[in-house]
Amino acid sequence: MTPVLIDSSAWIHFLRNSEQKTADAVERAIADDRAVITGPVIAELLRGVRDESQARQLRDLLEVVRREEVYPRDWNECGLTMCRLRRRGITVPLTDALIATVAVRCELPVLTLDTHFQHLPAKLVEI
Repeated sequence: MTPVLIDSSAWIHFLRNSEQKTADAVERAIADDRAVITGPVIAELLRGVRDESQARQLRDLLEVVRREEVYPRDWNECGLTMCRLRRRGITVPLTDALIATVAVRCELPVLTLDTHFQHLPAKLVEI
């Protein structure tokens, strides 16, 4: 089974048990040991915790998920991707562009509900 890089938007639905199809897809990826995360997603998720207890629970959960690091060359590719998009009149957040860059390098599809990813070169998971 193919690993999948899970974006913050999908993790949030899983953690809040909302948008059931997405939450179920994340749960299946975790259960099948296919879930992958990267630093920008971790930072986005931790930004939203309410207290230290919630932060600890989140960190414990993410410790069992495979992590793909951001490489120095990813920053160059991310910047060039954002530049190409901007020339077409499309602006995407840096974090989304960086997540997509890692996904492309690692040949991982992205599980997301974020519409910015429609403009990025990463393959998206159909749910």
